[in-house]
Amino acid sequence: MNTDYAALGKQALERLRTTCRRANEVQREVLFDILYKNKNTEFGRRYGFSEIKTAADYQKKVPLSEYDDYAGDILRIVDGGENILTAEKPVYFCISSGTTGDEKFIPVTGGDVEMQYLYDYGLVFGAVREYYGDMDEADIFGKIFQVGEFGKTYMDDGRIKGIRSGCVYLCADKFGGFDASDYCVPKELLFPETLEEQLYLKLRFALAERNLSAIHGVFINRVAGVMDYLLQNWDMLLNDMETGAIDESVALNETQRRHFAKMLPPDPERARELRKISLEKSHRGIIKMIWKKMKYILAIGGKSFPYFTEKVIEYAGEIPICHYAYAASECVFGVAEKMNMPDRYILFPEAVFFEFIPIKEPHKILMMSEIKTGSKYELIFTNRSGLYRYRLGDVVEVVGWFDEAPVVKYSYRINQAINIAGEKTNCEQLSMAVKHFSEITGSDVTGYCVCEDHSESVPGYLFYIECSDNNTIDNAGEILEECMRNANYDYRSCGNMNEIAPLRLAFLQTGSFRKYEKKLAGTGKPMGQNKLLHFLDTDEKKEFFARQILKMEDSLWRK
Repeated sequence: MNTDYAALGKQALERLRTTCRRANEVQREVLFDILYKNKNTEFGRRYGFSEIKTAADYQKKVPLSEYDDYAGDILRIVDGGENILTAEKPVYFCISSGTTGDEKFIPVTGGDVEMQYLYDYGLVFGAVREYYGDMDEADIFGKIFQVGEFGKTYMDDGRIKGIRSGCVYLCADKFGGFDASDYCVPKELLFPETLEEQLYLKLRFALAERNLSAIHGVFINRVAGVMDYLLQNWDMLLNDMETGAIDESVALNETQRRHFAKMLPPDPERARELRKISLEKSHRGIIKMIWKKMKYILAIGGKSFPYFTEKVIEYAGEIPICHYAYAASECVFGVAEKMNMPDRYILFPEAVFFEFIPIKEPHKILMMSEIKTGSKYELIFTNRSGLYRYRLGDVVEVVGWFDEAPVVKYSYRINQAINIAGEKTNCEQLSMAVKHFSEITGSDVTGYCVCEDHSESVPGYLFYIECSDNNTIDNAGEILEECMRNANYDYRSCGNMNEIAPLRLAFLQTGSFRKYEKKLAGTGKPMGQNKLLHFLDTDEKKEFFARQILKMEDSLWRK
């Protein structure tokens, strides 16, 4: 290994613990550092940063904001404008999709990238080192299988753009700090010129690597998808490994085929080793059978990905999973409290200046020191990249404390909801309903999404569900309707008043969500690095899933 991951992880852990012990003081330092550095920008002069002496002054002078408040300024920055939102020039533009599917650009400064490198990237290695106690570092850190990819995309003037998870990798690569030799796949697959299906090639390289110690992904559904592909194409992959061939079904041009054939020579010995693994029964612990030195899996899972989280747990067996970060396109806010513990993130005080709006008292705005365990808050933040008192729309619940820093779980996003008659069904309630539906029916729900249904005089919800046994579920629509009514009291009340019609349920063909990922990849969007789709908020999304319907089953409430 060419990077000292143990040292990097130790540095990050020590810094996290030091800042969390004095989180309230650090929060004040972060705010005034941001204000001081940007006091002479257009935004800083507009709101009198140089005159602000307290956090209360800041709240009085600077209004709460959303993306549209910055859209014009950001376009000027994209066009080369300087000293507008920040004195420091952006080194990266994070791409995010708006609610109507349009692309948004989020400027990211070097200071922001440094924070992400330390906490989002480096801290993981400290958590892994700590998890394995006295084990020798050489046995913990080996080759890494990065299942995602970070497409090289640029603005017209050469500045990098991409997804938030690729920020550290792409910046390090551009500025000479990324060493691909620690990864099992070649650099051209980590940083492809075009975003295409590369699973076959990635797995050929990964299977050939006996010293693989980690699987890195972003969201856990991607890790599950890679393992599903591996198991479904096991014989093909091993046959090709034995002979050094590349299967004709793999979409490569002749130049690429010859290039990768040279990099993947015949390896009959490794193929024989792998053929000894039995795939006939349970797949529990299969990852450790394939890669005996595997030490951890890095991927964000938990309640937002229940099916895929359980699936990867089965594949992993005793291998721990690090659900490493709580982040958005705008910033990285928190890190997983411990290994094997999803949905619990420490908000690190150095990341941004945090404010909190209590969901039950929306007229109040609180500081970190004022929030309470067990309460839910809308998250407001000021970052190093020019977003001031920004309303992301995330609602978090405080579930504990790490010294003075809160430990939170993500609950839902305020602007991601269906609201036909004032019921305001959010993602948390949808997830609860689908979870109960899965438990009652015994079905494996691999994905779901929902939109408003205006096909009849009284509007309702149209649910699309993909699951493994949709032909065997009796009264599925009725069951899901009751689960929705139990998940959201206001939905039940609106239904009883005939303000919302009982839902319609559409079962999707197997692989529909995977097919949608491939469709996104065809438009240049990264595969498997976006959260699962739950709200169909554009005509394009609605039309796509309408074409995937296997069968419809109305709720008996409709009959």
